[in-house]
Amino acid sequence: MCYPTSMTKTQARIVELVAQLSLAERRELIEHMQQTGLLDESFYGRMTSDQRAQLDEGIAQADRGEVIDGGEAFDRLATRFNFKRP
Repeated sequence: MCYPTSMTKTQARIVELVAQLSLAERRELIEHMQQTGLLDESFYGRMTSDQRAQLDEGIAQADRGEVIDGGEAFDRLATRFNFKRP
């Protein structure tokens, strides 16, 4: 394979490993990288794996209907941090 001269040895090795995958596996890999933000500087892409797991769990809780009203959430925060809500 021919690589750009600016490619590092690590990058070249990754390309070699990816080239060994089937076309379907390469497409799955690219799709995963796009979905997780690895191909851009998105907020999600900068999150740690622990932060992503916490976010995913929060989304799963919401999907299961394990949510509270926004007003109740703000009331809880006001009580917790001792401030008055308007």
